[in-house]
Amino acid sequence: MTDVAAALGQAFGLAGKTAIVTGAGSGLAEIIAKTLARAGASVVAAHDDAAEAERIAAAIREAGGSATAAACDPTDEAAVVALFEKHDVPDIVVLGAMMQGGVPAVDMSAEQWDAMYAVNARGAFLTAREAIKRMIAAKREGRIIALSTIGSEHPVLRGNAAYGSSKAALNALCRNLAFEHAGDGIRVNAILPGAIPGTAPRMAGAVAAGGPGANPDRHLSGFGEQVDVGWLAVYLAGPAARYVTGQTFVIDGGFQVG
Repeated sequence: MTDVAAALGQAFGLAGKTAIVTGAGSGLAEIIAKTLARAGASVVAAHDDAAEAERIAAAIREAGGSATAAACDPTDEAAVVALFEKHDVPDIVVLGAMMQGGVPAVDMSAEQWDAMYAVNARGAFLTAREAIKRMIAAKREGRIIALSTIGSEHPVLRGNAAYGSSKAALNALCRNLAFEHAGDGIRVNAILPGAIPGTAPRMAGAVAAGGPGANPDRHLSGFGEQVDVGWLAVYLAGPAARYVTGQTFVIDGGFQVG
C-alpha cells in the first residue's frame, strides 16, 4: 500500500465499523448504505419493507461487502427498540428513513401532516435515542448522520411545507443531540442534499410543481449524483470528521447561492 493510500485509509476507512442505516431500501439512504460498505463498514440495512431491506443487503454482499437485512418501521417504537436489541452496538447510525410528498399546505389533511412528521421527525428521534443510549452504555464514540434536505432551509418546490418543516425539525434535533452528547464522544450531523436525480419520486414533476428548484439556472453545477452524498456520509462517519458535530452539510451544487 502506498503512503497516500494508507493515509486515505486512516482518514476515511471504516474497516471494523458497523453501521445501521434506516430507510436503506430507497433513494439516498440506499446509496449511503452501499458507499459505507465500500469504505469497509459492516452494514445493517433496515427498511420497513423486509424484501427491500434484503435486496440492499444482498447487493452489498454481491459487491464484496458485509451486510445484513432488518425489517423496521421507524415510527414503531417497539420495532426500533427491537432493531437495536438484535444487533451489536453500532459505530455509525444513518437516519435515512423519510417520507416525501407534494401536497400544498392548504390541501393537506392533519393525518397527512402527522404521517410526514411521524417518519421524518418521530422516527429519527426514536432511532437516534436508541442508538445513543447504547453507544453511551458501551462507551462507544459513535456517529449519527441524518439525511435531511435543502428544503429544510430554503423553499425548493411548491407543496413541500410538511416535508421541509419536518426536516427542519430533524436539523434542530441533530444540533441538540450534538450539544448534549459531545462529551460522550458522539458526533451528530445532517446532510442536506439538493437536486440529486432519483432521490424523490417527484423529481420528474418538479417543473409542474413550480418553485426555484424547477429552475435549471439555479443549479449552478447541474444536478448531482447520488454517490456524491454517499461519499459525504463516509467522511462524516470516518476518522477525518472526529472534530465535526452539530453541523448541517449542504450539498446542492450552488443552488442556494444561485
